[in-house]
Amino acid sequence: MSALRKHQSSLAALSSILLALTLLAPAPAQAGELKVLMKDMKTALNGALGSASMPEFSRYLARLRNDADKAGKLPYADNPADYREGIRALSANLDKTEQLAHTGDLAAAKQSLQAANQTRKHYHRLLN
Repeated sequence: MSALRKHQSSLAALSSILLALTLLAPAPAQAGELKVLMKDMKTALNGALGSASMPEFSRYLARLRNDADKAGKLPYADNPADYREGIRALSANLDKTEQLAHTGDLAAAKQSLQAANQTRKHYHRLLN
């Protein structure tokens, strides 16, 4: 009987440890989702910078904004403060770019998007 209680106690302790580790581990689905979003953001950014017309630029910019908004809602376990700051800075850059795009000045909008790209590069270096 005491051997059975000993095993039950060990099993309960092991279960508690496994539960704690599971709760502390980053969610792989969210990490994978963030990676997919970041890759799409890069594709959208490059597409916008390479666009030849304002409608094409605007489509890529909307895609980039959508991805950035989604990424801003995902957790980043390694350095959450810098991640949030980077997302806020990128969002501010995109706000300015969207304002310029609404004026129809493609060259100015692309120049503004280059600033967003520099922000992206800065925070990628900081977080990696």
